[in-house]
Amino acid sequence: MIKFYKILFPIFFIPVILVLSIFSKKIRAGMKQKLGFYDFQMDKKTFWVHAVSVGEINSLTDFIKENKDKNIVLTTSTPQGFELANKKLIDYVEAICYFPLDTDFAINNAICAINPKFVMIFETEIWPNFSYILNKKNIPLFISNGRISDATFNSYKKLKFFLKGVFSCFSGILAQSVEDREKFIEIGAKPELVEVMGNIKFDIKTPDKNIQEELKKYYKIGESPVVVVGSTHPDEEEIYINLFKKLQKDQNVKFLIAPRHLERVGAISALLEKNNINFALKSSGKTFEDVDVIVLDTTGELANVYSISKFSIIAGSFDSTGGHNPLEATIWGVPAISGPNIKNFKVIYKELTKANSARVVASEAELYEISKKLIEDSDFCSKMQLNSAKTIAENSGATKYLENYIDNFT
Repeated sequence: MIKFYKILFPIFFIPVILVLSIFSKKIRAGMKQKLGFYDFQMDKKTFWVHAVSVGEINSLTDFIKENKDKNIVLTTSTPQGFELANKKLIDYVEAICYFPLDTDFAINNAICAINPKFVMIFETEIWPNFSYILNKKNIPLFISNGRISDATFNSYKKLKFFLKGVFSCFSGILAQSVEDREKFIEIGAKPELVEVMGNIKFDIKTPDKNIQEELKKYYKIGESPVVVVGSTHPDEEEIYINLFKKLQKDQNVKFLIAPRHLERVGAISALLEKNNINFALKSSGKTFEDVDVIVLDTTGELANVYSISKFSIIAGSFDSTGGHNPLEATIWGVPAISGPNIKNFKVIYKELTKANSARVVASEAELYEISKKLIEDSDFCSKMQLNSAKTIAENSGATKYLENYIDNFT
């Protein structure tokens, strides 16, 4: 099957990719390297780490910093990932470049340039020819923090006859959960090669509590509970504004709304004005002494702002986005409330809800009920806050597991 793939991929997919690159800046980015033309050559053996895009790079940042002595070369697939990697990690790696297309020429040139002793794919990208060539060259290849979504799993099951051969080229697969391990095995991986390492996203560094106190003073947090709504999207913002209005009838609650993209600040402001809500932009310098709602119109602050919240609402979950990372709130001991669409963080929410440090609601009505209870029932809220901090501690350790595992290759 790999022989057919080697023939079909260049014939059918490469021309499509090249044509699409004419119209798409995202696809065109790094095309020279994707095609196998690298302008560097590593003299020493390296640890090749591949992180597809922004999410994976964020998750790997601490791991890479702590293992910079392993001569890491980092590859990515998107311009956003490439930009973030250069911003965060350029001082901790030997090189940052784009991952090659799955052709003999591009892969062999990448291997020649990067000179890997072993290769780690973070989360799950399966490239048949890449796996095959590394195996032929006796270069160990493994997946770390591996996960398979339900949709991908259903597609992969139909390709088990092919994937079984591809997985035979891997030296190991470290899955996020027992459920993910079972999925890998069901689509063709040998059971003895698949281990459970946990989810590296739980290995969040303990935040500086001084930041929390500084932010409380900055925003002038009084007796009224503050709710941070993080990473909102267009089709759901009215839901959160309606929630605020309902809660305001019961108690003097304060909201801090952080749009996922700053282009939404104007639209959110218009919605708040339409609903006659007293609000201000964070950049205005106004505080919760002055207004009831603050819109976060500055970048890079949301992760710390969660610290001032009684509980958080993690957006991107009442539309088709699939949710955002609730752990940014959980690390502060802040319960995370989410809408029904959490496909991007299904495993994390499974652990959080099991520990009663998060809730996934099915409707706006449920969102209101749980929000009202968290505000009015102090014992109920305190228990969820304690559970939030405890959950992080109990699920950490994946980074250490991964470090011990790669010691076999160094």
